[in-house]
Amino acid sequence: KRIVMGLSIAQRKALAIVPKVTGVLSMTGSGLIMYDILPNRKKRKKTYFRIMCAMSIFDFVTSFMYALSTWPIPAESGVLYASGTEGTCIFQGFFIQLSLAAPLYNLSLAIYYLLFITYQWKERELKKLERFLHPAIMVIAFGIAIAGLPLRLYNNSNVWCWIAPDATDPNRGDNANFYRFALFYVELWLIIITVTILMSAVVLTIVRTEMKSAKYSMSKLSLSRQVFIQSVSYVSIFYLSWTFPTTLRILQTIGTPVPYAIFLCAVIFTPLQGFFNSLVYLKKEGFPFLMPSLGRLARTTVLKRTVEKGESQHGTSSMGGDDGEQKAEVEGFENA
Repeated sequence: KRIVMGLSIAQRKALAIVPKVTGVLSMTGSGLIMYDILPNRKKRKKTYFRIMCAMSIFDFVTSFMYALSTWPIPAESGVLYASGTEGTCIFQGFFIQLSLAAPLYNLSLAIYYLLFITYQWKERELKKLERFLHPAIMVIAFGIAIAGLPLRLYNNSNVWCWIAPDATDPNRGDNANFYRFALFYVELWLIIITVTILMSAVVLTIVRTEMKSAKYSMSKLSLSRQVFIQSVSYVSIFYLSWTFPTTLRILQTIGTPVPYAIFLCAVIFTPLQGFFNSLVYLKKEGFPFLMPSLGRLARTTVLKRTVEKGESQHGTSSMGGDDGEQKAEVEGFENA
């Protein structure tokens, strides 16, 4: 069914404009995570950071597609702000379908936390498993997205292009509802169930650790809590991002009218996973990517003051003493 039926112009505008805002926010968050990890050799050597970076790359791409919203939809469709062609619609639909990679990386994170917290795997053991995770995710995500191309599934779905029937061409999007489940929601729900089971095991481990806390050092317990809170935060974001699309799809399947609020929440929260992930990531990591630039700027300012003072006092007897103090000031700042 076309969701535009029965909606006011203001409601249609909200469904078209909101993803542009939330998509850009998510792109910014995912971009910050990538900017922190990619230039850092130490972080690139760690399994956790590589998983986060890969997930952020996919989040960035799909968030960009969400941010395009109705623009790539064929202009003749009559959808608000639509200005694209069949080709742009297929392009957007393909990469939105590729968003399945992000839940797969959420599953990878859940596996990582289970092995790290519950089974206390070392980094070298995690790396051996990671060698299989990335290729498996690429094969699954790209394979399913590519499968939609010869089936001609990517069409106008009103808020963006994805798997949908084409009202203007009966040969496009045939059995779209079936393929939405077969190529996306079945996989998504299996991932959600699996992540829930894995994280339940992690929670059980933490509870048992807390009960035996007298046998553990405070530092170890504190680290365990930090990792646990971080893992639960990522999973909560994952649930939040997909709760409303899942609810929407279930209501449509059983033939129940979908409230407009569900549609609106779906276009708000579905693109936002990258943004929320960045809040959790940066809370743990801080903003180290800003510090080198700020440090260089401050050191440059101090050095410039040093040179200016030195030039103004050139030839005086106090120059040597001032230089020593100024040098100490710079060195002290660099070491701070």
